[in-house]
Amino acid sequence: MKPQLECLQCSIRQALEAAELAGADLELKKEIAVETLKLLLEYDSYGSPAELSGGVHALARRLTGNTDPYKKLKEATIRIAREVYPAVARGIKGQEDRMLYALEVSAVGNVIDAGVYGDLRDVDLEAILQEELTKGFAVCDIDAMRHDLSDARSVVIVGDNAGETVFDRLMISEIKNMVGDGVKVFYGVRNIPTINDATVEDAVASGLDQEAAVMSTGCDEPGLVLEKADPDFVELYMEADVVISKGQGNYEALSNYRGRAVYFLLKAKCEPVARDLGVEVGDYVFIRK
Repeated sequence: MKPQLECLQCSIRQALEAAELAGADLELKKEIAVETLKLLLEYDSYGSPAELSGGVHALARRLTGNTDPYKKLKEATIRIAREVYPAVARGIKGQEDRMLYALEVSAVGNVIDAGVYGDLRDVDLEAILQEELTKGFAVCDIDAMRHDLSDARSVVIVGDNAGETVFDRLMISEIKNMVGDGVKVFYGVRNIPTINDATVEDAVASGLDQEAAVMSTGCDEPGLVLEKADPDFVELYMEADVVISKGQGNYEALSNYRGRAVYFLLKAKCEPVARDLGVEVGDYVFIRK
């Protein structure tokens, strides 16, 4: 999908938030705001909202000199997610549909998004997750995934934010339980720190490397832009039996491509994405495209 007018105000908010987290003073914040506005004059030249957001955050990193302004926030959300995870994972016991529950857990982890919700250290994350787990999916193509997984030998998951990698562990575990230990699961993360999206370091800190082979996509944007990704990862992505894409940023970037089927697992957090998916803002979606 292409950047929409609504992306402009979101971009300004994100630029100022990144500046705040980087410790910028008032004058530097003004400079970042002005330079962001200049960048946004060409917003429709970007291939997707994710690429536009990538440009905004690259600008903020360059002007502040801080290459990872969300580092402490990521560390905190991973720690909180790891504290909450055992209780959430225990909920799978007695579930009539374990895979559906695992997908729901993975999906609600997508609320841990600083790009949309800001500093998540100030909220009761466990209460939010438990409430979100009651909502279910507005669209759920789980039967199609079961069919595609039935003889799968390789699965690629494109990760999103750092905190939700903790909850993706349950989904990966259920995929292995369903398909068998012979399936290879690869988990792609950002090449460099971008907003609070997961890098290899973050995924390892979450314990996800115990469930999957964690690797960099080679892409710096907050969404997998295939033409900017590492060729080896792109080959793996194209040849995998099943691909699961997590979060809005990856949907924004990958929905532009029609080279293969992808399962998109996300919460629609803004009007442009909800509109593109044909759902309401706040809906959870697991859709094959």
